[in-house]
Amino acid sequence: MSENSNKTVVTRYFDRTITALALSMYVLMILVVGLQIITRWILGSVIGSSLPWTVNLSQMLLVYVTFIGAAVASGKREHISLDLLVSRLSDSTIRVLTGLRTVLVLVFVVVLTAGAYPLYQQSRGSVIGALPTHPPFTQAWLYVPVIVSGVIIAIYSVRDVWAVIVSPETVLTDIKRGGDDES
Repeated sequence: MSENSNKTVVTRYFDRTITALALSMYVLMILVVGLQIITRWILGSVIGSSLPWTVNLSQMLLVYVTFIGAAVASGKREHISLDLLVSRLSDSTIRVLTGLRTVLVLVFVVVLTAGAYPLYQQSRGSVIGALPTHPPFTQAWLYVPVIVSGVIIAIYSVRDVWAVIVSPETVLTDIKRGGDDES
């Protein structure tokens, strides 16, 4: 993976921040699950029970990691694609399909975000198992990563549409090389 010199400092900082956020949540999830295992299987006989909130917090973190991780994958253009098929198409067809794919991703994210926000509003105050009854541990906060990652993916989609319009040769190079241009 080589650093793309066309990226601005702001873009690199944004990409690294989102990646660090996803990685931090992943590490936190591993720590919470590790604590859950230790308290249930090792200390369970000593303290009498496991910590019930670890189950719910690890489930909540899984939702966060999934959606923020999807935003990271979108930023690196690592969504599911058929590279074998694309490599056999003409450059003009690749540009059109890339633009179409990016617009479809943008439409999907707008629908996803528009659907998540009312669910967020509706779920405020609902508790999640053994977690505290105040934000950010209410059920409404399960929709926050959907909205946040939707906005991030929309930003990346607009970037990709712009790249297809302004510099299609860069898009072609990225696609034929396999996508990832981050370090």
